[in-house]
Amino acid sequence: MANNNKDKILHEAGKVISKKGYFGAGLNEILTACQIPKGSFYYYFPKGKNQLTVEVVEHAFEAMKHGIEEHIFCDCHDALTVFTRMIDHLTNHLRNDEEYFESLIITFIGIEAPYISEEVNQASMKAYYNWEKLYEEKLIDCHYSASQAKQLAPILCSLIHGTLISCWIKKNTNDFENAKNILPILLQKRDEHE
Repeated sequence: MANNNKDKILHEAGKVISKKGYFGAGLNEILTACQIPKGSFYYYFPKGKNQLTVEVVEHAFEAMKHGIEEHIFCDCHDALTVFTRMIDHLTNHLRNDEEYFESLIITFIGIEAPYISEEVNQASMKAYYNWEKLYEEKLIDCHYSASQAKQLAPILCSLIHGTLISCWIKKNTNDFENAKNILPILLQKRDEHE
């Protein structure tokens, strides 16, 4: 039961921090959103809001990774199909006015991280490196060479996630259509010796 409470706190705190930013989200607001007393908060996060934020980043990454592996990467070994599926998935979430994206929580906290603490900054950097590694491993699974996968993974991460940010800000999904049109060009396999 304790783990479920902590997961709920991490999820709800992630929502508040992603909407208000680290500095805009007060502890009382987080406690209210999580529906917990201050004592319970410090039971789970004895080092306070900083520890909470590190764990929110880690929790958001693990939830995002699980969702990607379960719903996007599963049963497919064609990179174009996989990453098109990812864009379609994100497009559907935006069209359904969903307000919660683990990837955006990681980004919003990551932008503020250098100003928060070294621990939060390290957690954010680790999430981004692991995110790129997730894409890299999938590209290798889709029969790209290790060097091609290592080169393409950060570009794909930037394209897809950058487009999500753009669509989020503009409140429309038009940029995702442009990203889908670029994928076949980006994912062309090239001879390693070119």
